[in-house]
Amino acid sequence: MGRRVDPTVEEQIPGLLSEDGTWVSRRLFFDPDLYEIEKHRVFGRSWLMVGHESQIPDPGDFFLSSMGEESVLVVRDNEGKIRVHLNSCPHRGMPVCREDRGNTRTFYCVYHGWSFGRDGSLAGLPNQRASYPQDLDKSKLGLFAVPRVETYCGLIFANHDAGAVSLDDYLGDMKWYLDTSLNRREGGIEVLGVQKWRIGTNWKVPAENMVGDVAHAPASHSSIFQIAPGDPSSDAALKSVLEYGRNVALPGGHGGTFRVYPGDDSEGRLPGELALRKAPGVGEYLASIQAEAEERLGEVRKHIKIATCTTFPNLFLLGSNFTFRVAHPRGPTKSELWSWVFFDREAPQEVKDAMRKFYTMTFGPGGLFEQDDGENWEGVTHGASGIEASQHPFHYGAGLEAGPHPEMPGRVSNVYSEHTQRNMYLRWQELMLQP
Repeated sequence: MGRRVDPTVEEQIPGLLSEDGTWVSRRLFFDPDLYEIEKHRVFGRSWLMVGHESQIPDPGDFFLSSMGEESVLVVRDNEGKIRVHLNSCPHRGMPVCREDRGNTRTFYCVYHGWSFGRDGSLAGLPNQRASYPQDLDKSKLGLFAVPRVETYCGLIFANHDAGAVSLDDYLGDMKWYLDTSLNRREGGIEVLGVQKWRIGTNWKVPAENMVGDVAHAPASHSSIFQIAPGDPSSDAALKSVLEYGRNVALPGGHGGTFRVYPGDDSEGRLPGELALRKAPGVGEYLASIQAEAEERLGEVRKHIKIATCTTFPNLFLLGSNFTFRVAHPRGPTKSELWSWVFFDREAPQEVKDAMRKFYTMTFGPGGLFEQDDGENWEGVTHGASGIEASQHPFHYGAGLEAGPHPEMPGRVSNVYSEHTQRNMYLRWQELMLQP
């Protein structure tokens, strides 16, 4: 571990949550010992999203990403295979790449001059004949490979645990919901970005917000609903969420809020979405792909829109705002948010431009909703850590009536429920209890 952990902390993990998850200790959001353990047991064992295939279309294309606090290098090798390497020279640990993205034949360590191929193998060793034996096994001196790399709908996931279940099994029924945004068309999606910003919050705070917290919207975002283009009434927006929204908890800690729209293409959509559909080409494009979406997704899913969701532990997707993002942990009370815009690969450019502008206005780094959320998340993290306040657990008791749904996977409730947060934290505890 990176720092010495109080040996008694592991014994305290069972008591951090009540048995049903309705009470959660505030220590989860600031305790450095818990954070040190979760770096290994949560981020060291989970499938983590590191980027999208469209970021590296050609051999030699690469970008830097992160797995927990670990810097990793995502590259497409000469055969077109996607590889993920630790961005750490095996000689002394110096980063071998300091560019965010690019295309290269080799990665070069500026400390002692070691160089590595696209596949991570050692390509060059200065003074090899003078300094090393003739039978030096260079195969053991390449970049350290992350052992498991798999993709879903173009999203690249990696896992430090060589014995982990497949990504397909890990995602489980979450795929059923992700498809409604990522798999509506044969050509899939492409991404624009990435935008990055730091925020003073524990990574679990945005994770629980995105896993299904609609209850904050009337209070936190009321001013936005009142000035929303297309309909000045906050009542219309809230009616849409309350009437058509569903909170869904899935095995593995995944979950989210999903809006199930009626057959009418306009009824029940948020005011901002209605305004977007009036932008040049957007309404026509969305109408033109409905038949293909229905063929690929089926009658039920063609009406489902992801409001927000969390793929455990730290991947979030906002379908109505055309963005997915990751909250990379940067300490017990700090996170770095990485955000991508996505759209159908085959969409016209004017439609992509409109979707990009809509994302920027709503959930970009300076977006209307993002500013409200960021203030909340920092406030929660700060408020959790007071000497006296930290003695009192948070309450997650709303929505105890969740149950199965005839057409949707998972445990389903109305949107004023915290069963998705309980599900997420119980999964966190499950991993933290595994040595």
